[in-house]
Amino acid sequence: MTRSFRRAFLDYWTAGWIALSVALLSLSVAFRVPSLSKLYYSIYFLGEYAFGYLFVAGCRNYAIGAQLTRRQLCLLIPAAAVAISLPHLSSDFSALFIPHAMIVAMLFAWSFCVLRTARLKSRKSPGLRLVSFALVLLALAFLHYVPIFAYAQATGAALPIGYLQYTSVYDLILEILLGFGTLMLVMDHARHEVEASNLELIAARDKLEYLARIDPLTEALNRHTFYLLMEKKPAPPASQPGCLVVLDIDNLKPINDSFGHAAGDAAIREVARAVRSVIRADDLLFRWGGDEFLILLFNMPESGALGRVSKIDAALALAELPGVTTPMPVIVSYGLATFASVAEIEQAIEKADTEMYARKQARKAQQKRVG
Repeated sequence: MTRSFRRAFLDYWTAGWIALSVALLSLSVAFRVPSLSKLYYSIYFLGEYAFGYLFVAGCRNYAIGAQLTRRQLCLLIPAAAVAISLPHLSSDFSALFIPHAMIVAMLFAWSFCVLRTARLKSRKSPGLRLVSFALVLLALAFLHYVPIFAYAQATGAALPIGYLQYTSVYDLILEILLGFGTLMLVMDHARHEVEASNLELIAARDKLEYLARIDPLTEALNRHTFYLLMEKKPAPPASQPGCLVVLDIDNLKPINDSFGHAAGDAAIREVARAVRSVIRADDLLFRWGGDEFLILLFNMPESGALGRVSKIDAALALAELPGVTTPMPVIVSYGLATFASVAEIEQAIEKADTEMYARKQARKAQQKRVG
């Protein structure tokens, strides 16, 4: 898992479990080779302290993202001193186990308290609940050894054989439960990260779709969206009639030449705003080219469309453009055509475009005569 899921808390927990494995193997050797018991007792104690501390470090990283620092690692130095000195205090392992059990219980309780931060942050999961449950049971299990072994040492009473035989089994079961919960916790975290990544991908896809369909300057639909609409399955009702308007800005080049492209862009935005002010909410506005727009008005007669489009000139009579001290008109030419069905839209565009161009030429001719 550490190869495929690179997270610091998983590295800490993995190192901790390795330390615990070494500790349990050392304890087994110490019981079997009495002449080397002090050495292997020390390795056992240190391995369990390292396991507890690394588990705390993993919980801190999981809960709040904290990384182990060199200064924090120095805390293992006093743990090593305790592990080395304990076997020299007594030859009776039961006596040595009393302070050891207290230290281990405190480490398990510390891990539980650290994970509580994650629970308070609502990062609840089955793995988190199982790890917390196992930590509580392990802390209580090691803590209960302290009074029992202390009583046996004080009174000289022998502990029941059955109790001694099964305590290690209980500890092992609880540690397996903790290990299983740890794996669940890692998988839950991986699942949440995948879900978060999927949400980010969906948001990015939606944004890209928006950018692909919307003209960023005017926020009108773009030409690509028009063709997608015509090809969409199901397409708009084939028998749906209506009108379309092709509209072009006449004086965009003079505005660009005299006042700069910022003013020209503002003029294009003003045209889009003016068109929106006269069409219905369900009518479609497309930016057809650089200074050209296409308006689709379904289920509207020609007279109604003409009445609306004729108001655009008035809406653009006093446009405020950057770099221009006084409001100036933005002049547009338009062509209108009707269609009886969606299949006729392409032909209607050509007809409206021709009418728009003729109107533009007529206006230019009129301006020359006046000039």
